[in-house]
Amino acid sequence: MNKADSKTFHFSRLFQPQFGLIWLLFAMLALFSLTSAAFRNPDNLLEILRASGINAILILGLTWILAIGELDVSFADVAALVSMIAAYLVMKSGVPLGLAIVAAFVGGTLIGAINGFMAAYMKIPSLITTIATGFAAKAVAKILNQGKPLAIITNSKLVYNFVFGEILGIPVLFLTALAIYIISYFLQDHTTMGQHLYALGENRQATREAGIKESKIVFYYFILNAAMASVAGILVTAQLGSGVSEIGGGTLMIQGFTAVFLGALVVKAGKHNVIGTFIGVVILAVLVNWITLLGWPTFIVWLTRGAMLITGVTIVTLLSYRQRTVSLLQVE
Repeated sequence: MNKADSKTFHFSRLFQPQFGLIWLLFAMLALFSLTSAAFRNPDNLLEILRASGINAILILGLTWILAIGELDVSFADVAALVSMIAAYLVMKSGVPLGLAIVAAFVGGTLIGAINGFMAAYMKIPSLITTIATGFAAKAVAKILNQGKPLAIITNSKLVYNFVFGEILGIPVLFLTALAIYIISYFLQDHTTMGQHLYALGENRQATREAGIKESKIVFYYFILNAAMASVAGILVTAQLGSGVSEIGGGTLMIQGFTAVFLGALVVKAGKHNVIGTFIGVVILAVLVNWITLLGWPTFIVWLTRGAMLITGVTIVTLLSYRQRTVSLLQVE
């Protein structure tokens, strides 16, 4: 194959099905910009990037939880609990801001450890475990200030610059999320950690026979998921200037699953992966922002998210079934 053929081949790969969601994002940005002057306003685009940054960090861990064949529906409640703990410690207990952030982060991560221990070592279905811990986190978050937001009064320029600052016109929050995802991509695709990740999701029995410590890996991934949710909870608190007992109007869970399942259609067709999740998060942020600017009813947003989730789950299920069938035929 000569150089010209090689270049043509690589360029043509961009138009393969696994990159379809990326082209969809570009098409959405172009169409929405043409149909709404408010959408293409620079300030609005910056807000989309900020929102995408926080949501991407929140949902990162969920990507890997689903990839290993588990479920976690507590991550949004963990983020809200961390938000309220940080605000409560600062405003009600007089704890210094930095120490309050660390304590809140540890508290949120502890929930991940509980989830991981119950799922990995007690063998309790992760869906049941995370429903229980999610309800507990939600209850504590609402108890701390009777379900009302708790404003934080701080003059920290570092926090303000991190949340609202920009580098070359791009929000620091978005760049931070992008950096975290780049590191996560390397860990996922170029380390033993990533190999074990997909091995667990495809065949638990085979991983056990290969000597891989299944329970330990599952335990750590649940901790990682809660840690990412805790970081997102702290960022939401800094952005809003207050602790909140519910983030995203209670829609973050379905939004998270939708982004991850949509992301499984990108790059690694049928497999949950961080690049896909990041693109899924941005697509949802762009779509919701556009619908909101048009003044359409809230139920349109819910219907759209539901339809995208069903679409993503259906396609991923079909792709996974196809891959398993091909693998069985090759073995035979």
